[in-house]
Amino acid sequence: MISKEKNFFQIMAAALAWVAVIFISVPCCEAVEILNIRHWTAPDHTRVVLDVSGEPDYELKEGDNLLIVNFKKSSLHKSIPAVFVINKPGIKSVHFYSLDEDTILAQFILDHHRKAEVFKLKKFQDKPDRLVVDIFLKQASREEKSPEKNYALKKKKIIVIDPGHGGEDPGAVGKNGTYEKDIVLAISREIKKVINQMPGYRAYLTRDGDYYVSFRQRLQKAKKLGASLFISIHADAAKTRSAKGSSVYCLSTGAASSEAARLLARNENLSDILGGVPDSEGSNESNQIIMNMFQTDTINLSKIYAGILMQQLDALNCLKYKTPQEAPFRVLKLPDIPAVLVETAFISNAQEEQLLKKPGFQKKLALAISSSIQDFLSTGAEGPDREISVATTEYIIKKGDTLFAIAKNFNTSIDVLLKLNAITLNDPILVGQRMNVPSKENKKAEPDKKRFKLYTVQKGDTLFIVAKKHSTTLAHLLKINGMDIKDPLFYGKRIKVPLSN
Repeated sequence: MISKEKNFFQIMAAALAWVAVIFISVPCCEAVEILNIRHWTAPDHTRVVLDVSGEPDYELKEGDNLLIVNFKKSSLHKSIPAVFVINKPGIKSVHFYSLDEDTILAQFILDHHRKAEVFKLKKFQDKPDRLVVDIFLKQASREEKSPEKNYALKKKKIIVIDPGHGGEDPGAVGKNGTYEKDIVLAISREIKKVINQMPGYRAYLTRDGDYYVSFRQRLQKAKKLGASLFISIHADAAKTRSAKGSSVYCLSTGAASSEAARLLARNENLSDILGGVPDSEGSNESNQIIMNMFQTDTINLSKIYAGILMQQLDALNCLKYKTPQEAPFRVLKLPDIPAVLVETAFISNAQEEQLLKKPGFQKKLALAISSSIQDFLSTGAEGPDREISVATTEYIIKKGDTLFAIAKNFNTSIDVLLKLNAITLNDPILVGQRMNVPSKENKKAEPDKKRFKLYTVQKGDTLFIVAKKHSTTLAHLLKINGMDIKDPLFYGKRIKVPLSN
């Protein structure tokens, strides 16, 4: 340990005596200037970033609670102080010294850290060349336990909410300076809050602060937690300021469904480069053949969920597309977990930028997304074990049909279709296949008041709890009561609930 009393000369003397020296040197013809310094803090590490005017040529020396970066042929911008105080987990400060006319020594004073990693990032788009120093902590902040280690969570459906971008990667920027990374984090926190109020569900965030998480780490978290669903939250942007609306995307292992979807996926897939991920981490791609084999069923499930989600979003905001779109998003490459990417609204549209900033709209989005999750995960074998008593007719599957489209055409739910046909979400539907669907006579019986009873709201009730108590979905409960997802539920209020079959 290096005590506070040691002065610079003692520290330098100790540094010269160290045997373990790592040399990282890149030929550099011109002098580079250290332009800026900033930092981000994540649960397991603190990141310090130095912007430089060109590719840096440097040497590293490491010791207890000390990291020295010796920049050759370099200078320090006058705006950077000689002592840059950080005082974040793992690091206290950075001290800069001019050893001679073209050598800058950066001394990182570390604290209770496990290790430090240093790597370069090349100039990309509006980002200059960067030197990144990641200081990993001895004891990371409390991580969320995986269901395998917590018996209480084994019974819950795990939902992983992924706020896009973060840290070095701000995402899209609105006309009024709103950062996408901030908006999607706020929305994701609201989604988590609502989901955790739903009986039988538990939500986790891939990041809960302003720091960047690599694609690999985001997907690993979903796998570790045994997620039932992965939802990546974003805000769209376009050169045309009038562009507006919400949209939902699924993974495509081939071509994108449209040129716009292809361009969006290309931009989103650059996040690891903008956010700052070492080459060894970012290049870890799964075998594409194996991915395609396992992912067919998962993509089909993702499309079903996307359709349900779009129905909820349509009641809240206009839709950019009428159907879910497909593109090769890296963040959706989960072989056995349904995953979608949601573009909540256009941050490049002045009206929608203001809408995205409003806490009220963020809460409405959270309720809409949470409702779609309950509708999706309560279908099939995982849903309520109840009989469906309706008159049926036969329908022949046509090219392009999906369960969601059929359910919508016959004014029913996917849950009803699955039970009428004794199938699950994993079962394929084929062109020419005959399927039982509710007949038109059922539509006439729908308004019949005898199909419902009145329920008095109890203390602690939420719409989700009431829906679960009566083996129905939130969407159906809202529909029969003529309610909106933002309407409050007061103690003692009497609402309609379905009669047990």
